[in-house]
Amino acid sequence: MGSISLIYLTKEQIIKINHRQIQQFGGNFIPPNNFLHEESLDYIVEVVQAEIFGTPIYPEVHQKAALYMFNIIANHVFQDGNKRTGLQAAIIFLLLNGYALHKNITDNHLIDFTLDVAAGKSSLDAVQSWFSKAIIQQVAK
Repeated sequence: MGSISLIYLTKEQIIKINHRQIQQFGGNFIPPNNFLHEESLDYIVEVVQAEIFGTPIYPEVHQKAALYMFNIIANHVFQDGNKRTGLQAAIIFLLLNGYALHKNITDNHLIDFTLDVAAGKSSLDAVQSWFSKAIIQQVAK
C-alpha cells in the first residue's frame, strides 16, 4: 500500500468539506473559513505526507485516513462540524485512492466510532487500527 503515488486533500478541499457538511446537516459556519485552530489544519495537511530521510512517517493508506479523521476531530480545527468533517475527509481520501469502507459498516457504526474519537476514547493508534480493518481496496475499472 505504501509505495503507490497517493492523492492528498488540500487545505482548501478540507475547508470545503467542512462548509458542505454544515450546509447539508446544519451548524454554524463562521466566515470566511470557520477556523478555530487553523494551524492544526496546516499540520494535518503536512503530516499525512511527511517523510523522514525519504521514508514516509505514515506509509499506509489506513494510517493516513486516520490522521485526517483523528486530527480534525481531536484538534478542533473548525468552529463547528469537526466530527462530520473528519470522517468525511478520511472517506474522501480513501475514495480518491481506490479504497472504500467495507459494506458491513453501517451508519450507526460510523456514528459510534466518530463519537468515541471525539470523546477521547480512541487514540490515533486505535483509529488507525480501526481503518486498517474497515477498508478494502476497490477493483480498478
